[in-house]
Amino acid sequence: MKPLIGITCSRMVGGAWGVYSPGHFMDYIYNEYSQAIQHGGGAPVLIPVAQTRETLRTILDRLDGLLLSGGPDINPRNYGEEPLAGLEEVDEGLDLMEIEIARLAFQRDLPILAICRGIQVLNVAQGGTLYQDIPAQVKGSINHLQKADKGVNTHSIKIEANTSLHRIFRRREIWVNGKHHQAIKELAHGLIISAQAKDEIIEAVEHPSKTFVLGVQWHPEGTWKNDPYSKKLFRAFILAAIQYLKTRSPSFFFPKES
Repeated sequence: MKPLIGITCSRMVGGAWGVYSPGHFMDYIYNEYSQAIQHGGGAPVLIPVAQTRETLRTILDRLDGLLLSGGPDINPRNYGEEPLAGLEEVDEGLDLMEIEIARLAFQRDLPILAICRGIQVLNVAQGGTLYQDIPAQVKGSINHLQKADKGVNTHSIKIEANTSLHRIFRRREIWVNGKHHQAIKELAHGLIISAQAKDEIIEAVEHPSKTFVLGVQWHPEGTWKNDPYSKKLFRAFILAAIQYLKTRSPSFFFPKES
């Protein structure tokens, strides 16, 4: 049995029926996420934005892992701040869904891999805050909005020793890609820093008391085909999901004797 991995969707407006018809929200996700999950040994399923707490609980009952994907800015109202000049577009419905599913998955100790916006959602869901615009708020910051293809790594990160991320990579420094202007500011209670960029922007976090809760600010789904560390990250996530599947569905792996 392959573990079932839920991937949160973003959404855009489009698909109007005619000139006098308003557009419709369309849920979407870049297929690189699904490809990376499939290659790692998981079965990807997409989670659309329009949800209630009840439907999210039902979905999580069937999942073995949750991937919080990239997307637009998070409304600073969710962490008690007024909007600053550098804030870009926000999606209230997406914020509500992802923050809620992140909290519910966290409570269940469901394996979580959070990517780009996902690491920010993870932090906000647990009570942390964000830089709304890195260039305006962090003096001397490097360029985190790379002007290169998604498959190209453009800056280095330093990985903390004695962390899950270090055990996965077995390296103290690697190169990553990046396409973000927001980042974690105040770390949520319980999370620890796994990696930082040279400008001290947080690039990865984890929760040491959980089975597998890991967030990265870069985009490993864009580099997994050629980057060994991206492959290792997805494989570690899938292995955690397999272990979760075994604990809740042992009959799949150990059939009863007749």
